[in-house]
Amino acid sequence: MKKNGGGLLGDIRVIAVILCVFAALLAIYVYPPPPADAGINGNLRFGLDLVGGSSLQLKLEGTLVKINTTSVNDTEVVKFLEEELDTEVTPYEADDGVVYEIRKSVTKEQLLEVLKGINGSIAKKPNGEDFFEDSITRATRDETRRIIETKINMLGLASTTIRTVGDNLMIIDLAGIDIRTARDMVGKPGKFEIRIQTNGTGGDIAKGQRLEEIENITTHVMYGSEGIESVGTTPTSEIGKWQGEEFEEWGAPFALNEGGATALRDSAIESGAVDNPGDHELAMLLDNVVVYSAPIADEACKKLKEGVIYRWTANTGREEEGRKKARELIIHLKAGALPVNVDIVGSGEVPAYLGAKFKKGALIAGLLALISVTVVVFLRYREPKIVLPMFFALSSEVILILGFAAVIHWQLDLPSIAGIIAVIGTGVDQLVIITDEVLSGGRSSTKMYRKRIDFAFGIIFVSATTTIVAMLAIAFMALGTLRGFAIVIIVGLLFGVFITRPAYARVIEAVV
Repeated sequence: MKKNGGGLLGDIRVIAVILCVFAALLAIYVYPPPPADAGINGNLRFGLDLVGGSSLQLKLEGTLVKINTTSVNDTEVVKFLEEELDTEVTPYEADDGVVYEIRKSVTKEQLLEVLKGINGSIAKKPNGEDFFEDSITRATRDETRRIIETKINMLGLASTTIRTVGDNLMIIDLAGIDIRTARDMVGKPGKFEIRIQTNGTGGDIAKGQRLEEIENITTHVMYGSEGIESVGTTPTSEIGKWQGEEFEEWGAPFALNEGGATALRDSAIESGAVDNPGDHELAMLLDNVVVYSAPIADEACKKLKEGVIYRWTANTGREEEGRKKARELIIHLKAGALPVNVDIVGSGEVPAYLGAKFKKGALIAGLLALISVTVVVFLRYREPKIVLPMFFALSSEVILILGFAAVIHWQLDLPSIAGIIAVIGTGVDQLVIITDEVLSGGRSSTKMYRKRIDFAFGIIFVSATTTIVAMLAIAFMALGTLRGFAIVIIVGLLFGVFITRPAYARVIEAVV
């Protein structure tokens, strides 16, 4: 076979592999800078089965029901059910009528007994069954997930995954957290507090500061559970103007009860905020961490001099960034309380020492897999000039997968490690196909070599496509930890087919 005169290091396929591997190593070990104690792990994140931690399986309690009644309207039904069941009830429009979401679990018998008070009954589905489901809406499920994620993020717990199954089941993996702490985090609402600045100047209080850092320059106004009566479900906005340009200003709406409104007015007057709001900011804290701080608006200061204000809007900024902050603040204003009760239907804990053993075992298994297939290939070809490029191609794929995991903050767990080992196995199969096609024709013209390589890649593409299609079904169906296994295989195959396989084929062309 004729050698290509361009040289390996000048080939675009080889350059692509080198650059991608270099970028992956940068993502793992250089940028962003890994934690000081990360060591060889760099920016890689590991699931609880590799570092220890807890897993909670939650059932979100709620009931969806359609109701037949002719004596009252939808609003009256909601008010009646909230009073009788002592919980929040939310109606929403469905294709064939109004469905009521009762944010607690009730039995069909209990609900039928309650509905007698309005001469109501449970409506029927088209198939004749009662429209009564032990479930919640997807919107409520997503709100619950956002609140849990916010609470977890505030504690700085990056190694956490939350998976939803159906509309009312949720699985939370908390790496490095014991089971008791995990239950408290999920089941207990946070402590929300409003304080007002008494000393210093504007800007002395910043988001993320702890109470002990601002305690001597602020005073307590109220706790959310005592003074906040209600919180809006969605951010509000208004159009403003600055230097002739219009912008959308977003905020988080909330209402105070009599005690809260009075406490806020008294504190604003005593601290001097009504006269100098810029140096007397209103600070909001969740679990002793500042989540919002800003001066009271001038217009509100004028109103506070005359009397109390019950309805407030905490301005969070402009455009999409302001909207995002407003949504987050709404969650904080609710003091971390979940919209529905959760029932911990299952839990598990992996001790840290056992996780460390799993991690060590997974690393050994991956290395053994890589070494074993290299030995088998050597026994097959007896040619170091074939075996070494194959080894480096497989090693490059592993590095690329790990770099990808670091970039997207993917948690590596045991199924993910199994996926990497599977990628090594399928990678060897495809590299062997390329090698056999090259060797089978002996030395020949470049044209014939290209034909054999094209034939090999035709087989590889079909094989990779069928595997990816099968793995996509697992990845999109959210089948627990199997999703990590499927995603790793898909990513590994794509890296192999489009980056490492073409480079290997070029190297074999040059060395054989």
